[in-house]
Amino acid sequence: MNDNAKIIKVGYLISYDYFFALNSLKEVYQYADSITFCYDKDFRTWAGNIFSIPDSFFEKLNELDVDHKISFYKDTFYLPDTNPMVLDTRQRQMLGNFMGKGGWHIQVDSDEYPYDFEKLTCFLKSHAFLLKYPHKTPVNFSVKWINIFKEEADGFYLIKPFNETCYLITNYPEYTYSRKTATRNFTLDFHVIHQSYARSANDIFTKLSNWSHKDDFDIATFFEQWKSLNRSNYKDLENFHPLTPSTWECLEFVESKNIDDLISLCKSKYPQPKLKLKTTKKLKLLLKSFI
Repeated sequence: MNDNAKIIKVGYLISYDYFFALNSLKEVYQYADSITFCYDKDFRTWAGNIFSIPDSFFEKLNELDVDHKISFYKDTFYLPDTNPMVLDTRQRQMLGNFMGKGGWHIQVDSDEYPYDFEKLTCFLKSHAFLLKYPHKTPVNFSVKWINIFKEEADGFYLIKPFNETCYLITNYPEYTYSRKTATRNFTLDFHVIHQSYARSANDIFTKLSNWSHKDDFDIATFFEQWKSLNRSNYKDLENFHPLTPSTWECLEFVESKNIDDLISLCKSKYPQPKLKLKTTKKLKLLLKSFI
């Protein structure tokens, strides 16, 4: 797949939590030029466990795809006796290859909701000079997560402050570690709601047992900590990220009826600013693109 007219290319990796992607697609669809859904053809996670995706999900995608932007890519993404992070990176590279050279590659996980996506696409289009010779100016753009740690009947626990970043966008899709590419990185002041741990207990255990970090910390202890969290003790949780504790400083409870309500709330409470690079950085990249 190679269409240079497609500037905004979005790729979704879907697995056991495929259903979250419908929330994300509502934010992205209108402003993307192409959208690819990528999944294992044998319905295996990176840990080798079996998952399923019902036909109704694909039927819903076809129903939403009024402008015929969506394509599907399935392949063998699980390899026995291979580290999950290696498989994570491998699948992202294969997806990048499928999406084709050219344009901005934006790989979004199912449970990530980049609200006010138009502002992000406007920024990327205004920096289209970085797409002409991407090998000269390979860049990553990171964004800031609004991580949700747990859901209650009347709201969500958000991890504060919003200082955890994730790689999201590149003009040079050569992935070296998950979504990271061997390029220069710039962090944008753009927020992406990350459903993350706001799931049922069964879904949380499935996530912890299958994602690419499953061997990096004691998931049983973390799971028990998550289960015991409630309105009476959540303020006691400080510096609690399982890998880099200070990344998650504290929790805030936000009243909300559901995830759609939370997305609307974030749009008003945490509006996306107009995105820009510092003039000196932009000039350096602009000059380098012509050398």
